[in-house]
Amino acid sequence: MDGRIHQQGRAERDRRGASDREVSRALRAVYFAVAALRHAPRSPQVTRAISEASTAVGTLPGGFVAEALYRLLGTIEDCHRAGTAGSTRLDERWRTATAAVRLAG
Repeated sequence: MDGRIHQQGRAERDRRGASDREVSRALRAVYFAVAALRHAPRSPQVTRAISEASTAVGTLPGGFVAEALYRLLGTIEDCHRAGTAGSTRLDERWRTATAAVRLAG
C-alpha cells in the first residue's frame, strides 16, 4: 500500500476531526444494513437499518470515508428496492468503504 495515500487519509481525519469511535459506529451501522439486506431483502428492517446507518454516517465530517459509506448506502437502497440480497456493485462498494476506513485510520 502506498504510504502517501495512508498519510493523506490520516491527515484528512485529523483535519476534519472524525474520531475512531464515530467511524466505527458508522461502519457498524452500515454493516448491519448490509446484513439485514442479505437476510431479507424486502423486509422493512432493511429500511430501518438504512435510516440508522444514514444517521450514523451523517455524524461524520465530509471526506472520502463519509462519501464511500454514503455510496454504499445508496447501493443498499437500490438492492432493497429491487428485492435482491446483493449485487456485484454492492460488493465493490463494501470493499471501497472498508478500504477508505482503513486508509483513514
